[in-house]
Amino acid sequence: MNGSVAFAAGAMAVVLALPASATTTVSFHGGSGALPANASIIEDFEGFAPGTPGGAIGPSAFVYNDSVSGQSARPAFGSTGNFASVLTGGAYTADFGPTKAFSFVLGSLDTYNTLTLKYENGTSQAYIGGQIINDLNFPSGNQISGETNGVVTFTAAAGPRIVGAVFQSSQNSFEFDNLATGAVPEPATWALMIGGFGLIGAASRRRNRPVVTYA
Repeated sequence: MNGSVAFAAGAMAVVLALPASATTTVSFHGGSGALPANASIIEDFEGFAPGTPGGAIGPSAFVYNDSVSGQSARPAFGSTGNFASVLTGGAYTADFGPTKAFSFVLGSLDTYNTLTLKYENGTSQAYIGGQIINDLNFPSGNQISGETNGVVTFTAAAGPRIVGAVFQSSQNSFEFDNLATGAVPEPATWALMIGGFGLIGAASRRRNRPVVTYA
């Protein structure tokens, strides 16, 4: 769907295209609940009491195990059991070890939702509404559309790593599930890999070089 960020050239092409000063990038896979292959879930909210609402996870923020009109709508893709909902004026904070990538399952994104990423150098970056999915033209609050429900990944390929995220909403509600972190290859690792590929290619060319004989 048109809300999905696809990299047709493949992962290596994307990394090679990134400048040395690249900051955090946003990738949204709408209509999918599948987290990136290298991601590890750090919070699925199953450890909190279920209910409608269930356990509190912050000021005006609760765990739900079902949708409640006007309060919470389960993310349409990839969410089972408990999920989180931040209500009007509420906030939920997740702190974790330094990571290059942070992902989560997003539900029915609204223009009044705010996500703030925290970095290991003490700085932060706020994303509001469509900035969260890198698309300002989206059907705000749609509970079933792949344009507002899916998996979001923030990648800090260069610069300080991500150490936390704050979910806030000025109205009901901001719903999400399955927070996850993961690593991306360090520049030095990519350099070694690319160098290795070059050597393999050169060796292949040498093996395929025709033998010239002289009479």
